[in-house]
Amino acid sequence: MRDGASERERSGGPNADTATPRRTRPADADRRARLMDALVAVVAERGFARTTAEEVTATAGLPAGDFHAHFADLEECFLAAYERGTRVLLARTETAYRAESSWPAAVRAGLRAALELAAADPAFARMSVIDASMAGPRVRRARLAFLARFRSFLGGPGIPRIPDEIRNAIIGGVYTMVYNHVESDRTAELPDLADPLTDFLLAFYREGRSSASSWAAASS
Repeated sequence: MRDGASERERSGGPNADTATPRRTRPADADRRARLMDALVAVVAERGFARTTAEEVTATAGLPAGDFHAHFADLEECFLAAYERGTRVLLARTETAYRAESSWPAAVRAGLRAALELAAADPAFARMSVIDASMAGPRVRRARLAFLARFRSFLGGPGIPRIPDEIRNAIIGGVYTMVYNHVESDRTAELPDLADPLTDFLLAFYREGRSSASSWAAASS
């Protein structure tokens, strides 16, 4: 997922030499963002295992040495792109979640916002869902931290309390459904999951409250 700065192309300004046209060198932040955008595109098309720094740099339209001027290796670039995209997704989810007056409505709105954003950027969805488990230990840790952030949407004042293990299972179930859609090239259909996944989640909280309490007592 890209921010506005990463999408802007720089070109020679009004002070450029008219006899010898040239492009202005992009700022370091822009070059770094272009490399991240290129990595997302290449990984989505070829998979992380077949991606090379040279291909990422060429896709970004930058000189051959630029990749290692900004990233130590592909894992570091992947991690930067993954963290940038998931920050956007979490922020969009939280904004939709906080805008609702009831928790059930908040869960539905937040989940729908996340799924719509993923559907709107299928390259990032494929890279972050399918390839994140193959991109190295730092990325795997970032993926676990990202999923753990969703716990905060499933607990708090006025929300039935359930063990973390059960919340993790709910999050894992939702993630598995998203994974299956992305893997089978049905990313555009992700928003269709918002209602059934929300109904599944809320049904557990309504009907499984006593079961969760019994489970917690038996585990203590």
